[in-house]
Amino acid sequence: MESQENIINNSSHYWHEEPASRFGWQLLEMEPNILEVGDVVHVQGDSVFSKIIRWFSQSSNESRTWSSHTGLVLEVGSIIKVIDTVGVRVAVRPIQSYQNEKSKVLVSRVPGGLSFQQKEMLVVKALEYRGRMYGIFKLFAHALDRLFDNRYVFRRNIRMDKYPICSWIVAYVYKRVLGLLFGCPPNAAQPDDILDYCMRFRWTNVWSESAETLDECKRIYK
Repeated sequence: MESQENIINNSSHYWHEEPASRFGWQLLEMEPNILEVGDVVHVQGDSVFSKIIRWFSQSSNESRTWSSHTGLVLEVGSIIKVIDTVGVRVAVRPIQSYQNEKSKVLVSRVPGGLSFQQKEMLVVKALEYRGRMYGIFKLFAHALDRLFDNRYVFRRNIRMDKYPICSWIVAYVYKRVLGLLFGCPPNAAQPDDILDYCMRFRWTNVWSESAETLDECKRIYK
């Protein structure tokens, strides 16, 4: 397996060498197996709330943040199901829900993919969160850290896993199954932290809802 140091050093070739990402909701409907269980779903919503999340997750050395929401693929079939936060609870819903919300979507996969056992374990751990109340109060800790250039000051002290936010679900599940950290402790992970990590360590971008979304990410992470 390629070391993370080599991956970082070769990052300038990332977009050139990566297999072509596929895009479009119509294609995904015809070929759902483009996605796999365990794929990470990065979402940029268009609501005021989504724009606020992108603002307070931006560090001073970042020119722009892209992701405001994160989900995890749990089932691939005639309906592709993801787990994320919906309203005030964690829920499992069709990935097409993002299309109805007119969100931009990019899906990443861990290099080399996951084994069957790893996928099973990810699903089991992720479903432990289903039905839990959304940890809205934790967003205040994330917002307060914006005052400290997104250093882990307030988030470090918010450890209760009972009331998760969307990025916590992905971060905790990957930590428990693979021992993987998205560049920070799971309780500190924000949607853009997860996307930054996936781009930095060359996760495969397997699908996006449009070619424009993929091009936009290429410009940000070139």
